[in-house]
Amino acid sequence: MFKDKVAVVTGAGSALVALWRFSSPRPALAVAVSDINRAGLDETLGMLTNGKAGSDSAPRAKAYTFDVSSPEAVFAHADEVKRDFGTAHYVVNNAGVTVIGTVAHTSIDEFEWQIGINMWGVLYGTKAFLPMMLAQREGCIVNISVFLDCWGTPRRRLQHVQFAVRGLTECLWSELDGTGVRAVCVIRAAIKPTSKELVASSPTTDIRQPRTANLDML
Repeated sequence: MFKDKVAVVTGAGSALVALWRFSSPRPALAVAVSDINRAGLDETLGMLTNGKAGSDSAPRAKAYTFDVSSPEAVFAHADEVKRDFGTAHYVVNNAGVTVIGTVAHTSIDEFEWQIGINMWGVLYGTKAFLPMMLAQREGCIVNISVFLDCWGTPRRRLQHVQFAVRGLTECLWSELDGTGVRAVCVIRAAIKPTSKELVASSPTTDIRQPRTANLDML
């Protein structure tokens, strides 16, 4: 299933253990990991390659730094992956952030910041990689959602985005019938990030957290 396949995973700088568990049992799987956080991304790359990045004995893995809320950056990344790996078979739209606060006290800038990453980032990733999957009649788009945000929960400004991601994935799943390409939405449990994984790039100083995901179920 994973032999000679290529996986693309966004938000990889804040999902270190999950990504290591995703890749290590499957050495034949090549992985293109990306994040806006270069330090965390380099740590992930080291875990994926067992510290042998660039050597002939290392698993095929490469790190890329860009912002998933930028369509130009995401589409350019798809071109990079095609150049470096030839194609993509799995795209895991994992990049995401959580803003903690009530609707009344969450600014428009914060909503736009979060939607840009959590919703538009998913759509950009889907649109950027779907054509090559359809052309090869093989692939799977995996969109990460959160169990706690499957219903309205006070102070968690994530539900509206998660509903959109789930709706997009379900529509895509239906549309892809018979194409050889699949779309799935992985609804994970909540995982508390470590102190090093706190995000510090939102427009205000409220509590921000990246998402992490357990990808063993793929």
